[in-house]
Amino acid sequence: MKARDRHYLFVCSQNKLRSPTAEQIFADHPGIETLSAGTNHDAETPLDDEVLRWADTIFVMEKTHRSKILQFFRAA
Repeated sequence: MKARDRHYLFVCSQNKLRSPTAEQIFADHPGIETLSAGTNHDAETPLDDEVLRWADTIFVMEKTHRSKILQFFRAA
């Protein structure tokens, strides 16, 4: 029986450079699935509760991103 893939989420502000790059770098690694999102409202893919619940591990690019997640998404 195959174990479920780990879900890795990469977060930056705009989701234009850093987090999408990290998503692509790790996308082909066996045993993981990747997504990326941004903390700003005008991000290419804005962060939301659904993607936070999907993630097993969340990688942030800056401490401010972690703070925003904790502040605005406490329930997730």
